[in-house]
Amino acid sequence: MEIYKLNSSEWEIYRTLRLEALRESPQAFGDCFVESALLSDEHWKEEFENPKSFILVARDGGEPFAMAAAYQEDGEKMKHIAYVWGVYVKKAYRGKGIGKQLMESLLDEIAAIGEIEKVDLNVNASQLSAVRLYERLGFAVAGTLHKELKIGDQYFDEHVMEKFL
Repeated sequence: MEIYKLNSSEWEIYRTLRLEALRESPQAFGDCFVESALLSDEHWKEEFENPKSFILVARDGGEPFAMAAAYQEDGEKMKHIAYVWGVYVKKAYRGKGIGKQLMESLLDEIAAIGEIEKVDLNVNASQLSAVRLYERLGFAVAGTLHKELKIGDQYFDEHVMEKFL
C-alpha cells in the first residue's frame, strides 16, 4: 500500500473516489452524490488550486481505494486551524487499519505546515467506528450538531471534533 498526495493532474482520481464515497456512504458526507455528479470538470480541478488544500490517496497496485483531505483555514484569526474532510475507505479495505494510516499521514502533512495548532472535523455521530478512530488519534468531541443531515426522512447528528497539535 502507498499513501501519496494527489497533484492537479490527478483530479479525475479524486472525482472518482469522491463520487463513490458520496454514493456508497451518503450519511457520512454533507455533499450529495446527485448534485456532485453534475459538477463540471473545472469545478473538480479547482479543488487543487488552493495551495493550502491537499488530498491524500491510498492505493494498492496502482488502484486508489481510500482518500482523506484537509485545508488550512484562511484569514489571520483562523490560519492556525486545519479542517479535515472527505475521509473515505472502500468497503473491501475497511477494518484493516488503513483509515488510521491515512489519517496519520494526513496529520503529518498538516503538522508539516508549521503554523497549524488545531485540527477540526465533523463526523456522523452514528458512525461509531469513525468516531472511535478519531478519538484514538487524539480528537475529542467539542459538540454535537443535531439533525445536521437529512436523507429522505431520516436525520443524522454530527459530532464536531477537534485535536490540538
